[in-house]
Amino acid sequence: MVLVRRLISAVVFVALLVAGWYFAANNSGSVVVYHPGGELGEFKVWVALAGSFGLGVAVSALIGLYRGTRLRLVARRYRKMLDALRSEIHQLRTLPLSDSTGADEPGAPERGT
Repeated sequence: MVLVRRLISAVVFVALLVAGWYFAANNSGSVVVYHPGGELGEFKVWVALAGSFGLGVAVSALIGLYRGTRLRLVARRYRKMLDALRSEIHQLRTLPLSDSTGADEPGAPERGT
């Protein structure tokens, strides 16, 4: 099973390399890249497209990291709250139902009379 998984991974890797070379060969023209601060320079089309794709992946990863961190912190807070509530339930279950003197029982005579 490990051999099949490695073989599939190798085939996918080679296919991605071939697709990348094909993409670079078909998009070899030059373009000037502008941004709000000015002109960035002249790049080949495939470099500009790959760079914008990489920038998009990086921004998406940062947003996902932020959201994931927030969710982990909320889950941690809820786990702590759940542990505290479970501890409180355990303490309440182990409390005695009446005083050891028996004064809390209905109909029991009070002490000292």
